[in-house]
Amino acid sequence: LLRRLVRNLLENARRHGAPPICVRVGAREGEAVLEVSDSGPGVPAAERENIFEPFHQLRGDSRGSGLGLALVRRIARLHGGDARYVTADGGGRFEATLAVARGSA
Repeated sequence: LLRRLVRNLLENARRHGAPPICVRVGAREGEAVLEVSDSGPGVPAAERENIFEPFHQLRGDSRGSGLGLALVRRIARLHGGDARYVTADGGGRFEATLAVARGSA
């Protein structure tokens, strides 16, 4: 499942974003954090929560099935975390968090 989460975020950046695509992995307050950012047009403010709904696609964009980000959020939540879109200068960034087991990290 974690492999699918990473693959979906990278594929989303490749399809809908623009180079460069950057990936960062880190830890924050007991969570593992995966960030995938790109230099694409970003997601309109009104759509930032909707893009995580199954089969939702941005207006005028027929690339993909609309399931990738819904799966990313579901997988992150199954692992005690979440997924969200964060605005970024010159593009957009997706952030997935996962709970870190005690005694890890």
